[in-house]
Amino acid sequence: MKEFIIEHFVEFLLGLVTAALLNRVRQQKKENDSLKEGMLSLLRAELIRSGEKYNEKEWVPIYAKDAYDKAYSAYHGLGGNGTMTQLHEQVMELPTSPHEHKEE
Repeated sequence: MKEFIIEHFVEFLLGLVTAALLNRVRQQKKENDSLKEGMLSLLRAELIRSGEKYNEKEWVPIYAKDAYDKAYSAYHGLGGNGTMTQLHEQVMELPTSPHEHKEE
C-alpha cells in the first residue's frame, strides 16, 4: 500500500511540475509575442516618421540613411509586412547631401 501511495504521489508531483512548466512556456510566448508586436509598432512608426521627413527634405544624411536601413532590416526581420518596402526604397534612393539634390 505504501508503494502504491508513493508511486501515485510521484506521478501527481510530475504532473504538477509539467503543468506548471507548460503554463510558464505559454506565458513566456505571450510576453514574447507582445514584445515583438510592440517593437514592430515602434519601428514602423519611426520608419514612417523618418521616411516622410527625408522625402520632404529630398535628401538624407548618410548616418540617417544607415540608421533607417538598419531599422527597416530589424522591422523586416521581425516579420513586418511589405507595406514599408516602398517607403524604404524611396529613402534609400535619396541623395546624401542637399548639394547632390540641387545639382540634379
